[in-house]
Amino acid sequence: MSRYDRGYRNSRNYRSSRSGRRGRYEESHGGGLAFIIFVFILAVGAYLISGDSGQAFVEEWMGKAQQAISNGIIAKQEETPTLPSNMTPCTKANIAKIVAYTLMEDTPLEDISEESLWYSKYYTRLKEDPKFNFFDEQEAMEVMTYEEATQFFVDILGEGYAVNVDATQDVSKKSMTLKQFLKGFEQALEHAGKKDLLHYEELSILATSLTDSRLGAWQVLTDKGIYGFEGLILDPCVGYTLQAIVKNDEILGIVDTISATSKIQKCYVVAVADGKATLRVDEYELTYKNQIITPNEIGKICTVTIQNGEVLSCEVLKEDLGDRILRMTDDYIEFEIAGRLPYQKLTLYDGTGTNTYTQLGQLFSGIKVSYTMQNDCVQTLKVLEDQTTDEVRVLLSQDGVSGYTQENVQVTCEGGFVALYGDKKQEIASGEVWDASQITWEIGKSKVTLMPKGESQLQVASMTRKEKQPTYKGALEVYKEEEGFTLVNKVDLESYIAGVIPSEMPTSYEKEALKAQAIAARSFTKSQQKSNKFLRYGAQLDDTVASQVYNHTPEDEASYAAAEATKGEVMLYNERIVNGNFFSTSAGYTANYGETWAIGEIFPSNTPSFLVARQQYIGERVVEDLSSEKNAYTFFTTAPSEIDAFDQDAAWFRWQVHMSAEELEQVVNANIYKLTTNYPNMVKVKEGDNWVIGEIDNIGAIKQIQVTKRGEGGNIMEMLVEGEKMTVKVGTEYLIRSLFAPVQKDATKDPIIVTRADGSEIKNMALLPSAFFSMDIHYEDTSTISEIDFYGGGYGHGVGMSQNGAQGMAKRGYTYKEILRHYYNGVTIEEL
Repeated sequence: MSRYDRGYRNSRNYRSSRSGRRGRYEESHGGGLAFIIFVFILAVGAYLISGDSGQAFVEEWMGKAQQAISNGIIAKQEETPTLPSNMTPCTKANIAKIVAYTLMEDTPLEDISEESLWYSKYYTRLKEDPKFNFFDEQEAMEVMTYEEATQFFVDILGEGYAVNVDATQDVSKKSMTLKQFLKGFEQALEHAGKKDLLHYEELSILATSLTDSRLGAWQVLTDKGIYGFEGLILDPCVGYTLQAIVKNDEILGIVDTISATSKIQKCYVVAVADGKATLRVDEYELTYKNQIITPNEIGKICTVTIQNGEVLSCEVLKEDLGDRILRMTDDYIEFEIAGRLPYQKLTLYDGTGTNTYTQLGQLFSGIKVSYTMQNDCVQTLKVLEDQTTDEVRVLLSQDGVSGYTQENVQVTCEGGFVALYGDKKQEIASGEVWDASQITWEIGKSKVTLMPKGESQLQVASMTRKEKQPTYKGALEVYKEEEGFTLVNKVDLESYIAGVIPSEMPTSYEKEALKAQAIAARSFTKSQQKSNKFLRYGAQLDDTVASQVYNHTPEDEASYAAAEATKGEVMLYNERIVNGNFFSTSAGYTANYGETWAIGEIFPSNTPSFLVARQQYIGERVVEDLSSEKNAYTFFTTAPSEIDAFDQDAAWFRWQVHMSAEELEQVVNANIYKLTTNYPNMVKVKEGDNWVIGEIDNIGAIKQIQVTKRGEGGNIMEMLVEGEKMTVKVGTEYLIRSLFAPVQKDATKDPIIVTRADGSEIKNMALLPSAFFSMDIHYEDTSTISEIDFYGGGYGHGVGMSQNGAQGMAKRGYTYKEILRHYYNGVTIEEL
């Protein structure tokens, strides 16, 4: 189906039963406009009916129309030439769209099938309000007359509204242009006190989906970005600057033609050669005839005026010399040098020569950019270099587990320190406490930087880690938020690694294991420094398991020695630093990356060859296929003494959990609402033969549990849980561990116990230890579970290096490089 739907020429009365009350009409004289509309309708009809030949005809017509407009020969009796804004007929589908976006703006548009016509969703929305029941989709492509428009305003806004036009003759039966309708609609809304429903933008039209195949259907590239334009004809307007009514990046209609030129306010000069200039606007490159822009402007951000496909003028915009982005919120950017600056309609360009950075979501804390300003706001960013420094920016959590908002921040230091706030500098003496709540925070200045003197470390007196007040090397940045504060530690890479090691691995472990941990942590850090996950906080990583645990246990001589012995060393695969995932303990196998985590809505996903499932014991395979339920049960009930595993001495190598039917029901129903709400694409509800998204808070007593998919390493990827009320399907290891989190919900009962391989017991765990487990399910009868036993192994997600496995390998005499090459298949270890 073409975007121009059939039926343009067939028009019925708006409503034959209506009286057609007349208002005041006026009309611009001139048969030129009527001729343009008439030819336009014929062109569209030919386009729809005749395929390629029709398309050639409409393109020829557009070219002639544009030439006629430029020469000013259309409608010679008018004092000014007819311009593109006068040329679009007003169909009833156009009006349905305008009403849906304005008078029903709070009602969401429903998704429709690809086979549906472009305007169907607007008619579907209008059906939800009885006062719009006269809209009939059968009449969608009819052209609105003045008489019908008058009746429309009466129907919508009441008596007294009319279309005002400049003529004495009766034009009630004549067709309107969209521009004329919009003027009447504007007047009607103004009288009704609703003019603010219309938002006006001045847009230079640079390309449409007809003139540039890179644009999607109904997309137009403007100097202010990409807009939709369903139901409009903008192809003849390329090269013009128009006044448009827009809503949510959708153009509702063109009000006027501002200029026969287009002005690109902030474009990037890509190339200049052979009398042509190539400009980048957003991610699109456009080439124009050129005698103005010189090769010296290549790589510059400019304002360029285009006329008839040729550069008319070029003004190079002033850029700063370069600054690093520390933080970026929805309202402002915090720069390292310039501080906090607001931004509007930000455009990003890549000045690295790689064309890598095209989306704002690719920016990260620490990236170096230049920028231009307009009206005291940042308008453009140009990436100058994306190499990360040896400083790491770590977001400190409130309790070491989750939550980044601190109620208050109090800091002290044995050697004294300095507080920098804007251009103010405050000296804090040894032992004195700096208190963030005592600062007079100024509007637009939300950061204080605390820097220790000498080799001292800053102590955060308002925070605890394992019942101690933690100390930090490097600087602390304190950000004032709407509620409370956030805290970022800026620290050199090797000090950071020394702070990760003891929080992730006991420093009593073998030296080779500690060195392996240092390199895995350093590789993970360098691979994550370019993530934008914590950009809004001004950080690259956090100090929890969401990144890697940092400074929960103070660094010591062993952790410093491991960091120093491997200084700068990282793992590479195909010359790129790998994401050195690690976890506590394996059950005898590691897991495939893609069978553990979802990427967006994709699960399972691709597995890099360096993060594949691998056997973690010596000798013949205990079972051949861990994806089999029978084999998985055999393996996870195998005692540590029966297998020569690298992790066999770890308490978490094997574990068991027992729940009664009542405990199982309470655990599942306590977690199901959060999972179906927060992870709707991974936790779905059965409806008939389909799996659908739905928020549920109780599935009733548990009748059946079934493992439907396991990974190569034996980890459960997907489970079905059938309750009395409904059945759910749960995917990914984390959500499965969350659903069956062994926490007693009845305060009158004993806690739920996880029993480990060494006989030790852990009470009320927030997650199952791992997704490497099998079950013994006992029934009261054939349809009701009476109790359940989980037999599992390992602790953590199972991807990459097992820390206890690394310890077991080190005890067997493996070097740190051998350990890493075992867990990360095919990597090389090199110094940065």
